[in-house]
Amino acid sequence: MGSIGGSQLALSRRKIPNHSLVIAAAIVISGVTSYIISAETGVIGTSSNQTSNANASTPFLYDDSLALELVADGLKFPTSMRFLDKGNILVLQKNDGQVRLVSNDKLYDKPVLQLDNVANKGEWGLLGIAIVNDFYYYHGRNVSSGNNDNDEVFLYFTENVTGSGEAKVQSVQNNNESKVLRNRVYKYDYDHNERILDNRTLILDLPGEPGPYHNGGKLSIGPYDGHLYVVIGDVSAGGSKLDNQIPGSEPDDKSVILCVDRETGLPTKDNPFYDYYITGNATMKDKLSRYYAYGIRNSFGMDFDHISQLLWITENGPDSYDEINVVRPGFNSGWHKVTGPISRTNMTVESDLVLLEGARYDDPVFSWHIPIGVTDIEFFNSSKLGVRYRDNIFVGDINNGNLYFFTVNGTRTGLWFEDDQKGLLLADLVADNNGVDPSEASHELSPIVLGKGFGRITDIETGPDGFLYVLTYEDGRIYRIVRDGS
Repeated sequence: MGSIGGSQLALSRRKIPNHSLVIAAAIVISGVTSYIISAETGVIGTSSNQTSNANASTPFLYDDSLALELVADGLKFPTSMRFLDKGNILVLQKNDGQVRLVSNDKLYDKPVLQLDNVANKGEWGLLGIAIVNDFYYYHGRNVSSGNNDNDEVFLYFTENVTGSGEAKVQSVQNNNESKVLRNRVYKYDYDHNERILDNRTLILDLPGEPGPYHNGGKLSIGPYDGHLYVVIGDVSAGGSKLDNQIPGSEPDDKSVILCVDRETGLPTKDNPFYDYYITGNATMKDKLSRYYAYGIRNSFGMDFDHISQLLWITENGPDSYDEINVVRPGFNSGWHKVTGPISRTNMTVESDLVLLEGARYDDPVFSWHIPIGVTDIEFFNSSKLGVRYRDNIFVGDINNGNLYFFTVNGTRTGLWFEDDQKGLLLADLVADNNGVDPSEASHELSPIVLGKGFGRITDIETGPDGFLYVLTYEDGRIYRIVRDGS
């Protein structure tokens, strides 16, 4: 067992003043001397040994009633985090295959899991986590592992199935067998006494090529059904019916949200396409029966509304229209044909989209015309930050380091904006320049930007203490947002 340590800042719980912005001019990189940034999304792909504090800054909030605390730093390109319990957080590091433990606001110096075969070029990597244990209750319903000693931990990562080789090698020959990269979901048991993840079980085996972009990777556990929800993008490919190509190739487990039994990976009978019939093709029927939604280019954020039980996701557009979507069963998000509101395109649902029996298209509930690299979405199930924030939404981005806040409407099927000058700018549910002045886009963001200077946000979580936690990618930090003076 290791010891608690590894944080470079002595005052891990120090308050960070609002309305102050200090940009570090130096870029500190150890291990290697270069890194690459995806031109499509701004996500960094690096070698597995690289660490970075590039573009480190001091974040600030526009709400003076809130304050920031630094919980932990020293993480290396973290992508996702989940709370085990009130004092412990598991954090994934994209490139080196490590699952790290933050315990009582300090980074444990030994990983709880070291994966040695994670591909990490571009957006391949250790990407998503979900946890099921006796700690979590949702409105009186216990989604439990049934084991008080070991928690169920689900991990999504890109695996080089050869177990060795450079990540840039997409496929290699080994004993005349083709070995490829796969995006896989495994279930582990977390042992609290030993602080390790073990007893690995394969749940889902999904495509990882051609890649290396648009792998999705976020995981959620259905708050009432206990099922495992998994999002995967188009993996830098296209041409399937699942991304609305007419005619298109058969379903291939790309551009979808899967909903499966979390113990077996088998489809659940309440899935919208569970009984979808394909003449003489049992394999395709089996694939479709696992799908909850399709037509998704890529997503770095997925969460359930704890009140309505509806699933919401963020979605990344190409050169226009990042989105927030409400995902009902059978949802077709429109990719590759539609991004943003369909009324802004020359497409129609009837003529241009592939609508499987039981499918539906819905416009985004919000879009950014100029992409922000939208990442995580979090329903804030707490009153600790005040009535304004309770039961509403926080969203992050990776291009600007912004933290966004949205109010959910009365029916909890969309968003609500103030009936004032700023709110009316977003009456069309799109942040854009409306063809007048490119700088207008920044003005339209002003009603929804709560914080700036976070660098690159990859995850946002409501803590068991009722406060909000924000994970940042390049500087490898976890911040906590609290009421000022709390």
